Amino acid sequence: MASNAQLGKIILITAIAVFFYYFFWVAVLPFMLIDEGNPIRLFFPPLRYAFIVPTIFGVIFIGGIAAFSFYHIWSLKVKRD
Repeated sequence: MASNAQLGKIILITAIAVFFYYFFWVAVLPFMLIDEGNPIRLFFPPLRYAFIVPTIFGVIFIGGIAAFSFYHIWSLKVKRD
């Protein structure tokens, strides 16, 4: 089992890699003057997914936080009664 420091480094490296991949996909790739058939475009999905995927993950994340909060607020209310 990995220690907390090793796990933290793995999570940090993964987050940085995802950030740079997304940044290149959204901020650099649309402005590059390359053909559609260029092999570099094979590594990236169409640009419309660059906005759909984070939106879906954001809605799921905020919904999860809301459900977690409502559950704990409700459980505190039940304990008091």
